[in-house]
This record gives sequence, structure tokens and C-alpha cells, in this order.
Amino acid sequence: MMRIGIDARPLSPPIAGIGRMALNLIRELERLDSANDYFLYAKQDFPLPFENPRWRKRILEKKRFHPLRGRFHLGLWQSLAQDRIELFWETKHVLPFALPRRLRKIVSVYDLVWRILPETTEREDYYLQRFFAEPSFRQADRLVCDSENTRHDLERILGLPAEKATVIYPGVLADYWPRDAQASAQFIAHKYQTSDNYICTVGTVEPRKNIVGLVEAVRLLRAQSDFTPQVLIAGGSGWRNSNIYESVARAGLSERQIKFLGYVPEEDLPALYSGARIFVMPSLYEGFGIPLIEAMACGAPVVASNVSSIPEVVQDAGILVSPTRPQEFADAIARLENDPALRSRLIERGLRRAKDFRYDTSARKLLRLFEEVGAGRRQ
Repeated sequence: MMRIGIDARPLSPPIAGIGRMALNLIRELERLDSANDYFLYAKQDFPLPFENPRWRKRILEKKRFHPLRGRFHLGLWQSLAQDRIELFWETKHVLPFALPRRLRKIVSVYDLVWRILPETTEREDYYLQRFFAEPSFRQADRLVCDSENTRHDLERILGLPAEKATVIYPGVLADYWPRDAQASAQFIAHKYQTSDNYICTVGTVEPRKNIVGLVEAVRLLRAQSDFTPQVLIAGGSGWRNSNIYESVARAGLSERQIKFLGYVPEEDLPALYSGARIFVMPSLYEGFGIPLIEAMACGAPVVASNVSSIPEVVQDAGILVSPTRPQEFADAIARLENDPALRSRLIERGLRRAKDFRYDTSARKLLRLFEEVGAGRRQ
């Protein structure tokens, strides 16, 4: 038996991609593991979807956090000592300060965008990652990567040995399956005051998501054809987004052509994907891209960028084009709109590909890693 600590800050609402992945892995760990004790550390309370005496929340006092992005302060080690933690899983790239040397450490790595595309990273976050993430990766006993692409980047860019990292993919929840397309589209239209004829993308509105490139692709589509679907952009506002919103006006497009929905709760995402004519992901870089597998699981055909981890995730289940060439995105969307046979093939392939991503499989792999690292501690 081990006493395992987890950085649970990503579980505090609103939950974004990292938090959703961590929460779903925790759900499965609770179901699979009846031997180990778990302690979840956060700076504000959060809901857990189960009651289990082996799982305990620790909501720390604010003085135990550093003001820089809510990082754990030095006082965390006191709580870890009191709870007699033997292994710590850091879910947010950067280990807390002053962890005991004897403590075994596992760090999740979702991307290296701060090294590959620093211009798309907020300055404060860039320096946080630049000066604290890399030392955390080196200090960790093992790393968890969300894709082979991320593991390759760790080896290629930081020179870390490939065997130090284990790839554990995100999964698709059982809630993501193809609903009736017309009913789903009408539900979204009624709730969010949109057209029921739409394509969509999901992700935080920030430079890395390349919404500006998508806007230009839509402008080209409308200039070159009778393209009519509304483009729905679901996601909270990130950093440096004024240019993104302004790009819609510069392209001569109105809210009837492109609409920002803001944060969409997870319970509405299956309907959003199911009702979409096409799901697009024009990102300049993704560590994985969870919306890709969710969209495929709901029967939405995919047009996405051909960079970073996206080809690894999509394989032959979508059309992949350059994110820096809006005309290619426009042409790919037009192909799907005008070729029902291609659309059907991609939907079928996407449904099949999405079945490869399961949280129970991922949680078993994570639990084996806990046990492997813990065995090293006991030795």
C-alpha cells in the first residue's frame, strides 16, 4: 500500500482540458485501486464524483500558495509530511517548491509549446515554464506524456531520455456518442441562439488555436462559394485575444457567420459535436487535442492541422492540412460539404478511431506506473 498525493488544482471549476483529463483518470483510479490511499491538494474546494474513505481532499490555506499563478508555497511540505505521502503526482507540469528528496515524483507533461512556439505563450506563463518546468522534468522520477509527439519533443528539445517518459493518452467518456444530428443542432441553436446549420471548433480562444487562420478560411469560402453554415467557436477567453475577435470584423464577417459561444459546459459538448456538419481544429500546435477524439466519437467529420500530435491522434479519420494556409482549410471544408461519400467514410473512420482512447485503459497504465515508481522507493 502507498500513500499518494495529487496536485488537484486543475479540478477546481471551471475545468479546462488538463482538469478534465485528470478528473477522468481519478474517476477510473478510484474504481480500479482498492489498495492505495490518495490525498488531493488544492487551494480551493472542488467536487469529487464519488465518496471513498481512501480518497481525501486537502484544501490548503492561501498562505501556503505562491502568488505567481497560484503555485504551491513552501508550506505544502508540511501537509505532505503530516499525510506521510510517499509518491506525488504533479498534474500541472511544474513541481511544488521544496518537496522532500525522498519523495517519489511523477510529472505530467502535456506539451512543449513554450519552447516550440513561445510567441503563442503568455509572457508570465512562458517564464514560469522556462525556469521551472524543465527542472521539474529532470527532478521527476518519471514523466507522463499525453502523446508520442510530446515524448519525442522531450527527447529532441530537452535531451531527456525517452525511457523516462510513459505515454498515457486521454480517453473518451461514455457520454460521447452520436446523437440525432438534427435534434442536437436544434438544441444548440435554441440554447445558444445560433443557426442549426453550423461547423464548430472547441478550445480556449488564444493565439495557439489559430482562430485567425480559421476566420480567413471562412472568408475565402464565402467569397468563392455559396458556403452558408455558421462557424461556432466554443471556449473561454485566453490571453492576447483582442486580435482574434477583431479579425472577424476585418474579414467583413458578422456574428451570423462566426459566433463565439464562450465556455460551453461539458454536458452540452456531445450535442455540439453531434449537430455539427464539420469539426475543425486549425491549431498551430497541440500536445494532444482532446476535442478531436470527442468530436469523432460523436460522429462529426474532422478537418484539422497536420502538425504536432494531431496526425498521431486523427490518423486516416480526417482531412489534415497546413494551419498556415487558410486556402487549404477552405478547400478541405468545401470538399466535405460537397462529397457525401467522403463525409460518410470519415465519420465511420472517426467512430472507429475514437474507440482506441479509453480512460479505463489509461488509468490502468497510470496505476502500473505508480506501482513501478513506488517499488523503486521501497527498494
